[in-house]
Amino acid sequence: MDAHPAPANLVQALRLRLPSWLPAALAVAVGYYLAARLGFALTLKPHPISTLWPPNALLAAALLLAQTRSWWWLLLAALPAHLLAELQSGVPTAMVLGWYVSNCGEALIGAAIVRAFVQGPLRLDSLRNAAIFLLGTALAAPLVSSFVDAALVHLIGWGDAAYWELVRARFFSNVLAELTIVPLIVTWAAVATSTPHETRPARYAESAALFTGLLLVCVLVFDLPHREAHASPAVYYAPLPFLLWAAALGPAASASALALMTIATIWGAVHGLGPFAGRTPQDTAREMQLFLTAATVPMLLLSVALAERSRVEREAREQRRQLTHLSRVAMLGELSGGIAHQLNQPLTAILSNAQAAQHYLANKNADPALLSEILADIVAADKRAGDVIEGLRALFKRGEAHFETLDPNRLVREVLALAQGDLATRGIEVSMRLQPNLPEVRADRVQLEQVLLNLVVNAAEAMRACPPKDRLLIVQSTATAGRIHVNVIDRGSGFKVSPEQLFEAFYTTKPQGLGLGLSISKSIVTAHGGRLRATTRRGGGAAFLVTLPALPKQ
Repeated sequence: MDAHPAPANLVQALRLRLPSWLPAALAVAVGYYLAARLGFALTLKPHPISTLWPPNALLAAALLLAQTRSWWWLLLAALPAHLLAELQSGVPTAMVLGWYVSNCGEALIGAAIVRAFVQGPLRLDSLRNAAIFLLGTALAAPLVSSFVDAALVHLIGWGDAAYWELVRARFFSNVLAELTIVPLIVTWAAVATSTPHETRPARYAESAALFTGLLLVCVLVFDLPHREAHASPAVYYAPLPFLLWAAALGPAASASALALMTIATIWGAVHGLGPFAGRTPQDTAREMQLFLTAATVPMLLLSVALAERSRVEREAREQRRQLTHLSRVAMLGELSGGIAHQLNQPLTAILSNAQAAQHYLANKNADPALLSEILADIVAADKRAGDVIEGLRALFKRGEAHFETLDPNRLVREVLALAQGDLATRGIEVSMRLQPNLPEVRADRVQLEQVLLNLVVNAAEAMRACPPKDRLLIVQSTATAGRIHVNVIDRGSGFKVSPEQLFEAFYTTKPQGLGLGLSISKSIVTAHGGRLRATTRRGGGAAFLVTLPALPKQ
């Protein structure tokens, strides 16, 4: 027996022993250190405060994405990275520890405020969540931590800046960091954890064009020398078209574009380039922070608003699809008796023919030609039953619309064949008046069958009180220039309300009706580029006319 476990089993055992928070803690430690080095690189010398201090924001983003029970491990993971980054700059240990406390405090305050109103990891997919993030993480947390930070600096005696000057400088630096770093991490985390879907090559090309153009504009505007003492205000609007373009692509693209512009702007100023150069470090930092904050907030809100609208529209479409499917299932439930009768006919024929064949074989006097005829009848009856089942299966199935080229007359025949049993049970005579050689239409077969089947069922229901000799259903098909028309006419009592009210959702005259059939039918026909109209006939009854765009004849 081998005492050494297999490599795969050993790896699995190690994974089971590792705590779930450890990978995130390691990522926070590495990210915190790199963010601190970036903050030092974005400092305007000799101004001691970075224009953008990313570690606090990175820590806040980590807490916003993690479960609350893992927060303390993430905060502790940042300590060695904080000590490693800060002690290299010659800052006293007491001040380094004080800044660690204020950094963790800012992240905790921001994450706690958001978590009080948002359950689970933060997702910037609604204006409500975006507003909570802006007020809690990007405003309240930097404000409170700036007071604590400035107090610790004065208490320890590091530097000679005034208290309120420290508060102001750290507040704007931390606000800009929260607005830049947190949305970037949160939105891309949402993309990484969302259901994967195929991205078209055109979308990659669009994204590449967007960020290439934005980078080029940012370099031209913010990273090149400016001869004028004061740049024209129009210069600051140069990146705006690209920021609007990014907002239309979603919060992740918008956050990435804003981060790119922020880094390019500060990088240029640090190296004495761009429209913000030439002032004192304090003035330069303040003007850049105000400009970038003023650009970031509306662009972030715009991208979230567009994403929320897109999500609501997708949910509405999905709800309409579900409602359409449920309406179709309910309608098929009404036809269940007729469908059962329709299936019973071929099944009875199959049974009778099979019994006859058994009888001939048992008497050993079977004529091969007769047996062949019996088998052909069985095959034909089986095909009739299979056609009914296949039609039902298509109508019961729920899925995306599948547009194809259809023959309107064949569609009418299929619908009437499916409703044949119910119509026969009700004693309704059917008259098909179909114009031959109609142009074809491009449509979803199941959806159009649902429309026509609903009109046929409604017509049959409307003639329930009519004398048997007056129960006539007429289905006509005609064509005009570029359009085809299918008219379903009954001899019922008509309708007493306006056609507009007839197509309203939840309006019904049936005791057990949902009032959704005609409303859904009209929306289906409209989605196909057509019209559904209703009229009361002068001689009695009602007519429902479906008009659809026709395909040009080949």
